[in-house]
Amino acid sequence: MTNFTGPPSGAIRNQPISDELKRVLQAAAEAAGVDTIRINSGGQDPPGPGARRTGSTRHDHGRAADVQCVAGGTTLTFTDQSAPQAILTFVTAAAAAGATGIGAGVGYMGNRTIHVGFGVSTSDHSQLTWGAGGRSATAPQWLRDAARAGWAAPAAAQPAQAGAGAPGRFVVIARDGLKLRGGPGTNFGSEKTLPAGTELTVVERSMVDPAWVRVDLEGDGLLDGYVFAAFLAPAGLDGHHEDAPEPHPDDN
Repeated sequence: MTNFTGPPSGAIRNQPISDELKRVLQAAAEAAGVDTIRINSGGQDPPGPGARRTGSTRHDHGRAADVQCVAGGTTLTFTDQSAPQAILTFVTAAAAAGATGIGAGVGYMGNRTIHVGFGVSTSDHSQLTWGAGGRSATAPQWLRDAARAGWAAPAAAQPAQAGAGAPGRFVVIARDGLKLRGGPGTNFGSEKTLPAGTELTVVERSMVDPAWVRVDLEGDGLLDGYVFAAFLAPAGLDGHHEDAPEPHPDDN
């Protein structure tokens, strides 16, 4: 289970993040092998007299957070030109889990901090990335590519959302393969690694962690284990996997 720390009590945005955002960050951390999510800036008061707030409305009601990812005791870093695989996987999984606003860049909040959240209001579902100056034009290319891969992936979870009565055929889009696990999370042992292009049947979404789905590999009605849904795409979508990042086998 991912450990969450912060936000600091002295920060202006020192309120808890929403349950919806915590679910997104939890799913992203588990996919990327991140042990701890350090929240530097969390929720804030909505506009009004005496409100403790700063900047845009994205952080209102805990709908956005500025976070750092810690794995194995080390805070992960990136540059404007590249990012380690764990960061790429984190961004893709966050986008797939529902995040619609993701910002990062050395000239934005340094080389460790990533903004993850939703729109400027509950009715804003725009999918945006940005970098220095909060501008989309300055978003690092790796950030754009990783987020787009995640936004293209949520369809993989739709049959699971409908329940076990609506199974569907999907294909693995993680180029380095996707781990089949004994339970819904990276804390469960890996049974095997499914190569990119493997077709399988999604049977149901996990009730413990909805970012994971239970699958049948042989089409014989028997359950084989769990995989992370962000790295599946509906079978038959030619070339869909070309937009996916290349997660390390140990990170999914």
